[in-house]
Amino acid sequence: MNLLISSSLNPYWNLATEEYLLKNYTEDFIFLYINQPCVVVGKHQNAQKEINSKYIHNNKIQVARRLSGGGAVYHDDGNLNFSFIQSVTMGENISYQSLTNSIFLFFKQLNSDITLSNRNDYLLNGKKISGSAMHIYKNRVLAHNTLLVACDLAHLSNSLKGNPERYTDKSIPSKRAEVANLSDLNKKITIDYLIPCFINFLKETDEIFVYSLPESALQQIKELVDNKYSTKEWIYGYSPKYSYQNSFNFDNKIYSLKLEVEKGIIVGVKLESNDQINKDIRLKINNINGKQHNIISLSEFFNSQITSTFDQLLFSVLF
Repeated sequence: MNLLISSSLNPYWNLATEEYLLKNYTEDFIFLYINQPCVVVGKHQNAQKEINSKYIHNNKIQVARRLSGGGAVYHDDGNLNFSFIQSVTMGENISYQSLTNSIFLFFKQLNSDITLSNRNDYLLNGKKISGSAMHIYKNRVLAHNTLLVACDLAHLSNSLKGNPERYTDKSIPSKRAEVANLSDLNKKITIDYLIPCFINFLKETDEIFVYSLPESALQQIKELVDNKYSTKEWIYGYSPKYSYQNSFNFDNKIYSLKLEVEKGIIVGVKLESNDQINKDIRLKINNINGKQHNIISLSEFFNSQITSTFDQLLFSVLF
């Protein structure tokens, strides 16, 4: 078994590395990495629906999309990520538990009360400490876990506090759960403590080879970062088409705003009111048509366009 430990905190780099190991090797890998603050959504999710756009923007928290399905998760330097990348026999009944049995045994060694739920989440005293997801590519399987060690749980909660009631789509919603950090139960458990413990645990049952990626691999991973993982087209544009609705009051009038979004782009805008809508307001509304529906793109647009109280209000109700 090859062991690769990332030296990067960039979520786009680490997600691209997972894909590269999955699609360009036949050997089995365990890949460990830590990300700087970010929200990572599942492949089939509506990114905009899963996140608290204003909070993550104000707190400089990145948004990323991974290759596997499942729900949105928050990562920071108090979160350790385990990836198991293996070859399997075609047609084999693939079991998440069999692929990641080593980490379950390791968790049990840390605390015998840790259990595995029927959704492949690891629980301690009923609280989630680790989530999981899986992706199959030909005869290769990626199964990965998060592990909350000393994560900022306030950032976690606020970053994932979206407004799903405003969206209509066919995306896969996240299932929220009460969470906890391992360090809350035992202060000696830190990431620096866990990594060598995990490596020693693996060496007891398997031959482990510490692996370094060659320069050619690093270049291809960089291309994946630049052309896929860091792009708005992948992060937001891969979301299924959706409708977004919100209402607001302005100048003693009630407005109802509806957006139609496809591939992350606003392709339809509709504004209704309980009173007549003047031409200037209709023009401002129509100006967002064709723009990307994410806070980075729209903040850039509004920073160059905001000239009135209405502009500020309109920007605030788009998320």
